Amino acid sequence: MRADDLFQQHARELRGYLNRHLGSPDLAADLCQEVYLRLRRMESMHNSALAAPLTNPRAFLFRIARNLMIDHLRQQRARPATVTLHDPDLRLESGSPTPEAAASSAQDLAGVQAALTELPEHIRQALLWNRLEGLTQREIGGRLGVSERMAGKYITRALSHCRAWLAAAMLLLMVTGAAQLPWRVWGADQRTHAGEQRTLNLADGSRVILGGDSAINLTLTDNRRQVTLLRGRAYFQVAKDPHRPFLVNAGKARVRVTGTRFEVRKESAEAVRLTVAEGRVIASGERRRVTLGAGEQVRWRQGRLGDTARVDVARTLAWLEGRLVFRDQPLNEILRELAPHHPDRLILLNRRLGERRLSGTFSTADAGSVLSALAQTLPLTVRRLPGVVIVY
Repeated sequence: MRADDLFQQHARELRGYLNRHLGSPDLAADLCQEVYLRLRRMESMHNSALAAPLTNPRAFLFRIARNLMIDHLRQQRARPATVTLHDPDLRLESGSPTPEAAASSAQDLAGVQAALTELPEHIRQALLWNRLEGLTQREIGGRLGVSERMAGKYITRALSHCRAWLAAAMLLLMVTGAAQLPWRVWGADQRTHAGEQRTLNLADGSRVILGGDSAINLTLTDNRRQVTLLRGRAYFQVAKDPHRPFLVNAGKARVRVTGTRFEVRKESAEAVRLTVAEGRVIASGERRRVTLGAGEQVRWRQGRLGDTARVDVARTLAWLEGRLVFRDQPLNEILRELAPHHPDRLILLNRRLGERRLSGTFSTADAGSVLSALAQTLPLTVRRLPGVVIVY
């Protein structure tokens, strides 16, 4: 017998049985749903109908319901009826932005983002409605088609999952050490904030344009010109000097020129991208070296140099002119490009939404309007909190 048939045959009688023992129609409906889910799991384990023959299907069904009811009554003795709205473990903003606090806040936000994207959509949505829109458990239950108590369970499960994820992330952070935190960024020779763009005229006649949320260290001597990109992106106009090469380091990525124009972007701790606008550039990684010309691009991943590709340099470097140009690109990539120009941290909590593709040209001067435009084009919600913008 299939799970759907067995449940539908006895659903009304089962709901009445649970209601008589629990004294709550909503709770009885919740446990009925759990009985049904248990049946479906048992059926999926056998990849077919429930193990047959069942000598007494009704008794089998009610035995499941009785066991679930006993477990529920035991848990209720130690479980609060509602979920508190204040949870210090899930702060989305921090206080004074010291280097230590800012680094810890960034780790927390990354942890919350990763934890929430792992949750089933209805459970994640329940937490977001509760925390970001202030909906009550009753209102959430109405939207999801479940009882108030079941909505509370969804929120509790989401909070427990996030706390466990953050605890594991902090343990990993303690094991890997402080090298993973951007301590060097705060002591950089030059650093920009999100939304800022800075032009540096170097003593050798070269020019460096730093994008938003970027940091570099500079070493200029009589026989050496070197820039270390710690974070973000930088555009270089290098003055020609064949006797003194210009070197750019970004993690394990190495760039060497004598005079040219190019951009180096540190996309993550393990990913670096080089785009050449003019002249020739030598790029090197682990056991490999390539020479790039104008209009070419290459990436490093974990220090390994990838293949060279042709790109639209004008579109890639449009940020130098205060524009962001997208051509059939996924939302998660668009938000990643927007992040250095937006003063707040951008968090996308819906992976499926992040795969939606679109095109457009936006001004970096008003990054907030980009999100408003995206909200009119795509079925997404934008919630602004102190220091954080959440998209879902």
